[in-house]
Amino acid sequence: MDLSTNRQHVVWFAVRPAKLVVDSDFTAPCNTSILYPTTGGNIHTFTAITPCAVLDVLGPPYSKEDNRDITYYRDHPYTKYLDDATDQSGVEKHDLGWLEEIDISMDLEMVGVKYLGPPVLDG
Repeated sequence: MDLSTNRQHVVWFAVRPAKLVVDSDFTAPCNTSILYPTTGGNIHTFTAITPCAVLDVLGPPYSKEDNRDITYYRDHPYTKYLDDATDQSGVEKHDLGWLEEIDISMDLEMVGVKYLGPPVLDG
């Protein structure tokens, strides 16, 4: 296969498939949300209308040494990289998409601190 002449295949290797599990808006005050990598994943987005602070408690924390590095993505519609966007699994197409790994956003400000609060337990 000559990848230089087939853009579809070149892009295919740069993105990974994703399925939306939950799409919710939260307004303070609100309950705590817990995300697990094996039941829906732990990919989340924060979008604020006004300046705000977000407390994102991670356990275990990000660690390059332990292969738990943070990754940033840009999302693309499911149909963007497919000639035939039919899905045979029964999953709604609007719940499917592609994630492209990107560098950290220049306008992101993040401070990591060790969590010293009470234990976080499953409800």
